[in-house]
Amino acid sequence: MDKTADSRADETVLRYVATARPVQQLISDTLTQVAGFALLLMTSRNRAPLAEGALAGAREAAMRASEAVRALAVPKIAEHHHHHLRAAAAALLQACAATLDCLRVDASEQSDALVRMLRSSSDHLRMTARLLPGFELVDFGQACCAAHAPQRLLQNVT
Repeated sequence: MDKTADSRADETVLRYVATARPVQQLISDTLTQVAGFALLLMTSRNRAPLAEGALAGAREAAMRASEAVRALAVPKIAEHHHHHLRAAAAALLQACAATLDCLRVDASEQSDALVRMLRSSSDHLRMTARLLPGFELVDFGQACCAAHAPQRLLQNVT
C-alpha cells in the first residue's frame, strides 16, 4: 500500500512540475523583458515611443502568468515552491505598474520601486529553482563566454 501511495504522490508532484514549469518560464521571460525596459528608461534621456505598447504586452503576459499560478493544483510537498512562484508573479505585476509610472512621471522614487520589484521577482524565481527539480534557471556566470571563464579553465588544468 505504501508504494501505491508514494507512486500517486510522485505523480502529483510530476504533474505540478509539468504544469508549473511553463508558468515559471513565462514569468522569467516577462521579467527579462520588463528589466530591459527598465534599463532603457533609467539610462536613456529619450522615452522609447513604442515602450508603452510593449509594456502593455508585458503586463498582459504577467497577468496571464499570475492567473496560471493561481490555477495550479498544488500538492502539499510543493506548497513552499508555489508560494515563491506566486510571489514572483505578484512582484512582476508590481514591476509592470512601476515601469508604467516611470514612463508617466520623472521621479527617482518610481525607479527605486521598480528596481525593488524586479529584484523581488527575480529572488523568488531563484528560490523556486532551489526547491524542486526541473525549475533551474540559466546561470550565465557558468557560461563559457563569462569573463572569468579563462581563469576557471586555467584552474582546472593546473
